[in-house]
Amino acid sequence: MSMEEQPHDPLRDVGELVDSLRLAGIRFLPRQVPGFAVPVLPVAATPVLSVEQTPAEPARPVPHPLPVPPVPVVQAPPVPARTITLAPRPAPVAPSEELFALETVNESSTQGLSLEERAARLAALADQVSRCTKCPTLARERTRTVFGIGPLDAELCVIGEAPGAQEDLKGEPFVGEAGQLLDKILQACGFQRSQVYICNVLRCRPPANRVPELIEAQNCKPFLEATLDLVRPRFICLMGATAGRTVLETGSGIGALRGRELFWRGIPLAVTYHPAYLLRYPEKKRDTWEDMKRMLARMGRAVPP
Repeated sequence: MSMEEQPHDPLRDVGELVDSLRLAGIRFLPRQVPGFAVPVLPVAATPVLSVEQTPAEPARPVPHPLPVPPVPVVQAPPVPARTITLAPRPAPVAPSEELFALETVNESSTQGLSLEERAARLAALADQVSRCTKCPTLARERTRTVFGIGPLDAELCVIGEAPGAQEDLKGEPFVGEAGQLLDKILQACGFQRSQVYICNVLRCRPPANRVPELIEAQNCKPFLEATLDLVRPRFICLMGATAGRTVLETGSGIGALRGRELFWRGIPLAVTYHPAYLLRYPEKKRDTWEDMKRMLARMGRAVPP
């Protein structure tokens, strides 16, 4: 049948009209157009969409997850035990000639020495101390080392903490204000300074007269022990907490050490306050005097009133 013979279809005309309008960019028409009647489209017809509306995207089917095959466990091969071979310990190195004075000075090696030989070894030990650099800070900032002064076989040896500013300049222990107070204490006990051997735990002045550090006291302790073995005092008086802790190898303070009958290698000793401490706390002078009287009683000397 030819086109002229096809029956007229109004819905087709409307569909062609809508398609032409859509192609022209028109997305919305009023329900009534003057001079033109728009028929109501059936439900099955294509709806007219506004600019703000978009067709909803149909939901996509979620694919079913594929089964994951189990991962096989692979056993690692056993690691063979390793054998560690230690290198042999090196043989001890013999002391050099420079350390001869310190390494050989002990209680047993000084018994057969004469007074002149002990004095010569003490001088060699003082020279070794003057070249010591075990404590880099002290060695760098010192003016000179402060070894010790007094006679051999002294009845009393006084051991303090460390040199101060005056001692660092002069090279002699207890010559500052604390040393003047020490001289008065010794005179009250019946001693002249020249009769007493006087030294310190440290042979170098700590910066700003601070308390000596533990490592510094340990570095200087062999020099102190060698000095006492050569001087051979009959009694020792430790002045200050540093001297007490270093010589007696204890962590106790002055309060726990005062008034006790203590010994160092068979030599009786007493512990009391340092003269510099007494300058800051004069009320402790009475306690120091009581310590001195107990010391004199143990030494068998007359106790002043």
